[in-house]
Amino acid sequence: MLTTIAEPKTWIEPLLLFREKLSKLPGRPAEDPADGPDSMTGKAVLCRTCRAVVTGRDREISVNGKHLHTFFNPAGIVYEIRCFSAAPGCINHGRPTDEFTWFTGHTWEYSLCATCLDHLGWFYTSSGPSFFGLINSKLIVE
Repeated sequence: MLTTIAEPKTWIEPLLLFREKLSKLPGRPAEDPADGPDSMTGKAVLCRTCRAVVTGRDREISVNGKHLHTFFNPAGIVYEIRCFSAAPGCINHGRPTDEFTWFTGHTWEYSLCATCLDHLGWFYTSSGPSFFGLINSKLIVE
């Protein structure tokens, strides 16, 4: 049996619709134009897959005394993540959970590239400031 690969036009439209629906889910923070990619003053941090702007170097933060952390998940996969105060090029997906959280007192949900929907890391929330933990190997840091 011969299988053909769908034209990009046929599979990209459902992804764009999915992205639009994700951004409108209840509990998602309203987009603030002052916090968009154009508001960055530092060098850009890009999605390695599609090269879209995700955040900026001016949004790097230290969490628990470090900007760069190394962790492993329950499957034993090791991740090196960088912490950012904001990532306007990401959309968050999933119900926040504290299962196997890498930051005590924080819940997490997945962070995806808003352009190509590649998994870029996690969004962490607590009673204090929220932040993004983005996978270093998924980023291009200028």
